[in-house]
Amino acid sequence: MFPETSLRRDGLSQVAAIWSNRRALKSLAVQNLRRTYAGTLGGRLWPFLTPLFPFLILSVVFSFALKIPLGDAPYIYGFGAAYVPWVLLSLTIHSAAGSLIEHSYLVKRLAFPIEIIPANKILVQLLPHAFLLALVSIFCLSAGYGQPSILALVLYFYFCAVVLLVGAGLLVSSITVVIRDFHQVLPSIMQVWFWLTPIAWDSARLPSYGRKLLALNPASYVVSGYRYALMPKVFAAPTAFDTVAFWVTTLCLLAIGSICFRRLRSHFWECL
Repeated sequence: MFPETSLRRDGLSQVAAIWSNRRALKSLAVQNLRRTYAGTLGGRLWPFLTPLFPFLILSVVFSFALKIPLGDAPYIYGFGAAYVPWVLLSLTIHSAAGSLIEHSYLVKRLAFPIEIIPANKILVQLLPHAFLLALVSIFCLSAGYGQPSILALVLYFYFCAVVLLVGAGLLVSSITVVIRDFHQVLPSIMQVWFWLTPIAWDSARLPSYGRKLLALNPASYVVSGYRYALMPKVFAAPTAFDTVAFWVTTLCLLAIGSICFRRLRSHFWECL
């Protein structure tokens, strides 16, 4: 167990460093986007098309082949509302894991704030996420499942996702530098996390004790929140217990990620 003062000091110091270097964070994100898609046929369209293809494929498979029940609406709507935040979470965490290795030339610059390197992956996914969110929102509203006043809650749940991603990004990026095999295992971890999160299924079908255990999964709160904001006429809002469980779990993850990043930072140079 880490002392409470250490948790608070280490966690806040990393977050404060990211915020104070927000201009450098934005510049790094823009540079990453340009470098990743420069010279490709799709160019700037690829960040928007990449998450759209898996969404369409999975929707068809789950809707017509498996025919899994999902609320009182066609499956593609409930799945799409939950898949939007999951794409943000999964792509950001996976890219953040290898971000320090990818930018090793910046890590070895003593004056560079390396905390922003994993955090910049959140900004890289901002526009693709907004595109996918707008697309699903239009479909849900046009089908009569959405409500414009409730849709504004997406901003709150996006903020929840950002806090979760900052902590997860600091954790996985620092571990990957020291343990390179972790980056190879991460996709399998994300696959298990996908099925443990109510994306392809509805948490309302779980018994009460199952829903309480599910509240310990922070991704479940974000996904359920998006699903409610996009389809309030079909899905219920997260409960007060879910909210408390999410923030306790997420802030602990943020503190642990910050501490691991700070403690392992001294090994980055030799490992890179």
